[in-house]
Amino acid sequence: MLQFLGRLHILALHLPIGFLVLAYLMALAARRSAPAMRPAVGFALFWSMVSAVLAAALGYLLSLDGGYDEDLLSWHKWLGFATAGLSVALYFFHKKNAASNRFLPLFTGTILVLAATGHYGGSLTHGSDFLFAGANAEAATAAAPIANLDSALVFEQVVLPVLKSKCSNCHNPAKRKGGLVVLTKEDLLKGGKNGPAILPGKPDSSLMLTSVHLPLEEKKHMPPKGKPQLSDTEMELLDWWLRAGAPFDKTVAAAAMPAALRSALQATTQAATSPLDGLKLDPVSESKLKALRSEGIQVFPMAAGSPFLQVLLSGRKDLAAGQLNKLKPIAKNIVQLNLASSNVDDAMLAIVKDMPHLNRLHLEQTGITDQGLAHLGGLQYLEYLNLYLTKVTDAGLAQLQQLPKLRSLYLWQTGVTPIGLAKFASQKPGIALDRGIENDSMFGEVALKAPMIKASKELFNDTVHVTLESGFAKAKIHYTTDGKEPDSTSAVYKEPLILSASGEVRAFAYLRGWTTSPVISKRFVKVRHQPTGITFAQQPDPRYKGDGEKTLIDFQRGGDSFKSGKWHGWQGHNCTATLDLGKVTDVSKVTAGCFEDTGGWIFFPKGMRVSTSVDGKSFKKVREAAYPVATENTKSSVKMFTESFASVEARYVKVEVLSVLKNPKWHPSAGEPCWIFVDEILVE
Repeated sequence: MLQFLGRLHILALHLPIGFLVLAYLMALAARRSAPAMRPAVGFALFWSMVSAVLAAALGYLLSLDGGYDEDLLSWHKWLGFATAGLSVALYFFHKKNAASNRFLPLFTGTILVLAATGHYGGSLTHGSDFLFAGANAEAATAAAPIANLDSALVFEQVVLPVLKSKCSNCHNPAKRKGGLVVLTKEDLLKGGKNGPAILPGKPDSSLMLTSVHLPLEEKKHMPPKGKPQLSDTEMELLDWWLRAGAPFDKTVAAAAMPAALRSALQATTQAATSPLDGLKLDPVSESKLKALRSEGIQVFPMAAGSPFLQVLLSGRKDLAAGQLNKLKPIAKNIVQLNLASSNVDDAMLAIVKDMPHLNRLHLEQTGITDQGLAHLGGLQYLEYLNLYLTKVTDAGLAQLQQLPKLRSLYLWQTGVTPIGLAKFASQKPGIALDRGIENDSMFGEVALKAPMIKASKELFNDTVHVTLESGFAKAKIHYTTDGKEPDSTSAVYKEPLILSASGEVRAFAYLRGWTTSPVISKRFVKVRHQPTGITFAQQPDPRYKGDGEKTLIDFQRGGDSFKSGKWHGWQGHNCTATLDLGKVTDVSKVTAGCFEDTGGWIFFPKGMRVSTSVDGKSFKKVREAAYPVATENTKSSVKMFTESFASVEARYVKVEVLSVLKNPKWHPSAGEPCWIFVDEILVE
């Protein structure tokens, strides 16, 4: 409760600032030209006092969380207390001596202390150079485009920019959340209160990476829910870097970065340059611009002497097609067009067809629909598009796939669905999609979070140690290991579980007075047979073929991303694999690990068929099972499908993981060939 109250400091701190500044302005007016305002000064000072004391108290509770620069925190805390104390003194001084000549100097001093308090508070949150870095702060920390990726230093020029953009806001010298800083080799190896952030050569055990792969709803997931998340390419980069031993001084070429990852990064770094770079246009004369401005069209050069123009028509409710047509003589020079909150409609938007070099387009809070977006098809230079609070739907979003340079797309409060957004993101990777502030976690649920199931591996050949962790130390964890649903009578977790046979661990957290957590599960499989070979009836898609056919029998799970390089994917086909066990032996169970992300056209299998053979020529079906198919959009997830049968002697096992083949009727892209992804096939 104290932690929750402390976080309310973020809301309360603005109240004393507003009240004190308002009271100060009224006090100046009362002294010079409006003496009748003096009673209102007292009213504002009363609420200044109340809100300043409240903000200081809540700020103290927030400081108990730790993780802040001690010097900055000390200055901010004591100046905050001073501001609260001076606010109390001001109120009572004004109440008794409103006309005193000492009141205004005391008030001026309070305002100066308030300003200093705010400065140190901003430094705690945004960095010690926040105030004076100004508009150049973002540019100073942005990653410079890399001309030659092969010669770039892996850590300094490739990995560090990712850590700065996604991690350093909470893990920097001024704000050491969890005691961790992520900006140098020494910081990463030292780690924080939970140990080193990285373990070179061991990505699966490195806290920095394991926290990234946790479900978004988990408390320990990083970056936190509501913050910008790592892209698939960034996660793949960190995984490779750690797997390669976390090289700090090598170049990309010397560290032997995989070609696929290098290509993805090269595309990202090249995208950092503007598509307008190198474009040569003749400047528009100032007389032409003045003539347009005289007619109510605000048009200006982007910089002195620049041929690039920006047109500002935001807020205009009197626009007509005739006015917009007056832009045609200068249309080739227009790179920014702001029509936000105007009365522009689908028909009027046709003017953009004459602006081939348009780079930024603001259409937020307008009547634009899917029909209007059809006019954007030829904008080969468009990077930024804001569609906030428009009537655009999934159909309109699909039309934007043809824009080759589009980087930033704002879709808050539109008709675009999560499924449509996921489909668009999967087909145009690298675009920053913003759907607004939908994940504010300040007032999170008071329900317990699901416990975490941790183990060094999910596939084992002897035993495996499994630990269960709750986000709340006092909560009890009830669990089962046989796949049955746990309840209040199930075993209570006290020490690590040791599994010596295949099983599914299911668990939930319970605490009197709290809402019981959801049940979480994880399946562990004891591997009896190591196949010597595997063949496919239909080869996987070249984009998703892992490290070759043996990817499905290397006893390594694919992880939470189908782009991890450990998944095989088939579009519009079943996965049919024949495993060679090397010798005739008894088999009685088959398991296949699968992935589902319905928004990305990926479905769990609709069934599995298992056949066995002694000679690899004559196969006999020993098991066939059907599974339910998703009837609505689901979150991406991983699941292992196991089928048991009467023990038979066999050397060859044919496993047919049956795909849905086409998106179901309820899907926005019904009838299109869908995907099935498999990461491991096990025989027991």
